[in-house]
Amino acid sequence: MKKILITGSAGFIAPHIAEQALNLGWQVIGVDTEEVEDKISDKRIKYIKSDLRDLKEDDIKDVDFVAHMAFVTNIPFSIQNPLSTTYDNIDMTAKLLDLCTKVKVKKFIFPSTASLYGHNKIPWVENMSIEPIEPYSWQKYSCEKLCKMWSTRYSLKTTVLRLYQIYGENQRKDTALAAFINSKKLGKPITLTETTAQSSFRTGRRDFIYVKDVAKAFTATMLSDNTGNGEVINIGTGITTTMEQIANTIGGEVKFIPRRNFEVEAHQADMTNCYKLIDWKPEVKVLEWLSNFVKDV
Repeated sequence: MKKILITGSAGFIAPHIAEQALNLGWQVIGVDTEEVEDKISDKRIKYIKSDLRDLKEDDIKDVDFVAHMAFVTNIPFSIQNPLSTTYDNIDMTAKLLDLCTKVKVKKFIFPSTASLYGHNKIPWVENMSIEPIEPYSWQKYSCEKLCKMWSTRYSLKTTVLRLYQIYGENQRKDTALAAFINSKKLGKPITLTETTAQSSFRTGRRDFIYVKDVAKAFTATMLSDNTGNGEVINIGTGITTTMEQIANTIGGEVKFIPRRNFEVEAHQADMTNCYKLIDWKPEVKVLEWLSNFVKDV
């Protein structure tokens, strides 16, 4: 039986990875500084309440795969706190890589972000020049390079997944989609940022990827014979949806505001590399999922 360690167990994506691993018959260990029982109540999961930098070798012995989901993720917060977020995110990633090397973990998967492509022309390809425009994306990019170096120097198999706009159950409250749904609940207007006059779309376009599809991408990457050399893989759909389409599907009044300077007007994944390397494709479409989800709002 395979064993997986998932850090950041109380977060948005981690519980879905745990669920997918259990569906495959794997043993699951979750690590977080927060209580996680309200996220997943499955008694088959072993939880460790700890800062992952305090983990010992005995805590993760015989682990096959690691999904390192613990990260300070809020972009505006990273802009306001560049030093503390840099220390937390890079320090804990390096320490976990070191620990995984010592216990001979078979594969380490790091979730990066499509936001680090910056203002590159879409669709975004993994070998494009990287243009982080805020600390969060720079920290993710630094950890990408850390994973690649660790594979080369210490022979720990690593893969980086660049995740696009994730949505689904257990959504983080600081995401745009969660804010839109909350506005609908409160009877307030949904706030959309406008694109520049040069754009043919009034609102930004995003490549939305369903969280349970993302979880399957993680386990597919762990099982693939083509991964583990520090490669970077886009995890999206290759399809863009405007934020106005999202808002209209949720329903209610819409209010437009100027674009913020850390936002890009469009992002879209080139999925060619992904489909070559892992046995996975996204299944759920955002507007269909959303129209069903908001029926209960």
